[in-house]
Amino acid sequence: MIFHVYGKNGVMGEVETQKNITSNELCAILEVAAQSLGIATEICSRARTELLHFSYKGRIATSGNIALPFTPLEIPLGSVYKFNVYRLMEIDDPCEPFPIEIYEI
Repeated sequence: MIFHVYGKNGVMGEVETQKNITSNELCAILEVAAQSLGIATEICSRARTELLHFSYKGRIATSGNIALPFTPLEIPLGSVYKFNVYRLMEIDDPCEPFPIEIYEI
């Protein structure tokens, strides 16, 4: 799970009236890679539900705490892969795999 946070105080900017808080508004996008698309979607769905109904100090309503920037709410972007190139070669000369040819013209 990777949270990407955008637009901290992005609406009011410098004219924000609430100066003594860490942040007033921001956009959090959650990126999830899992063993299957179904698991990744379920993780996103659960995280969204938790954020939507999260309790916090000073809360005055029990309805949603967030706005949802996308429709559909969870966007499946397909398979992702982790590439790893791991090769061991026993060589006497480290330049051997990278031959150099010099031409004089």
